Amino acid sequence: MYTKKELLKIILVLVVLITVLHYINSTRTQITTSTTHLTNSPEKQNIDRTKILREESPDVFNLLPEHFLSEYKSFCWNNKNDKLLCLPSVYIAGMPKCGSTDLYNKLIWHQDLVRPTVGKENHYWARSRLGKNTYHLDRTTTPRKQFPAFLQSLGPEKIAEQPDLRMVDGTQSMLYDLLGWETRYPEYDEPPYSNADLLYEVSPGAKILVITRDPVQRLYSDYLYFVTETNPNVTAASFHEAVTQEISRFRQCLETRDLRSCCYDSENDPKLRLSLGIYICFIRDWKEVFGSNMLVISLEDYSRYPIPTLSRIFSFLEVSQPDNIKLKTFLQSSRKSNIRPRNAASKGDMLPETKKTLQEFYGPYNSALAKYLEDTRFLYKYD
Repeated sequence: MYTKKELLKIILVLVVLITVLHYINSTRTQITTSTTHLTNSPEKQNIDRTKILREESPDVFNLLPEHFLSEYKSFCWNNKNDKLLCLPSVYIAGMPKCGSTDLYNKLIWHQDLVRPTVGKENHYWARSRLGKNTYHLDRTTTPRKQFPAFLQSLGPEKIAEQPDLRMVDGTQSMLYDLLGWETRYPEYDEPPYSNADLLYEVSPGAKILVITRDPVQRLYSDYLYFVTETNPNVTAASFHEAVTQEISRFRQCLETRDLRSCCYDSENDPKLRLSLGIYICFIRDWKEVFGSNMLVISLEDYSRYPIPTLSRIFSFLEVSQPDNIKLKTFLQSSRKSNIRPRNAASKGDMLPETKKTLQEFYGPYNSALAKYLEDTRFLYKYD
């Protein structure tokens, strides 16, 4: 027989165990939700993505060679007129407001890395190739940019006399932008391909670099940077309202569709790009295609440890390691790029309740990413 005091202890232990098991099951359910697209991916559905891509962009695949010239570090070939054409061999494929512009400018400092003539971002593969406007807040259609014109805009003459140069494309919309896939492919319940599939068909040896950031801070920075351009009266309170509405809409999407489909949903609010912080959606699509040729870093690591992080990137890109003293001098003298505009900076921090709401929303997806990459730095632990 148990005493009354012993029974109370047993009951208390049972209550604690039940609570813990409930929490674990709830967390597992949320994380499982964030990985469901693996069992329903286009590959599992036996979709011929190569056929789809070649039919979608014949101007691209009709112009590509069977093999690239081996003496060039960018992907180069001579056309029928014996003119040199080149594609980048390095891509910074995401994410917006995660320091990609600053990182790009630091990489271009390296003697073996070069900016295309068109600049850091061209938005060709994800947007102008399909007749989409290159600015994400403008949903109007434009004439499709033809592949020869795109190639010319890259500036192959930069590579002609320096074959060891690696051209770097910094168009971060490639990672996530499949806008309009539902209209182009209504027979599918999720995109039949990712931009990773497209780029791999074009240049399978490319190196892919992705930079992420705490998704809570990324969303607020993205919102203030772009929305204040057209609406200077936005406030932390209006941001909170927009967050509440978009989270509700996204969860409604998950009731009838899987996570991958909802992440790429063309109806997602372009002014509050909530789904872009669900990094696992997009990074997994790219990692499954490019494998070890893809490196994911965080803005937090890059900001705290710039020299070790850049050194790691240079090793990944297989370029020479610069002198640390020269690199340090360059970093100290260079300015940060794409910082928050003055009118946006005056808005202050997001409301505490907004931060808590977003942390609860993104937490399970951060856990899924950390598990997938086997790197706890992507947990973005919240107190």
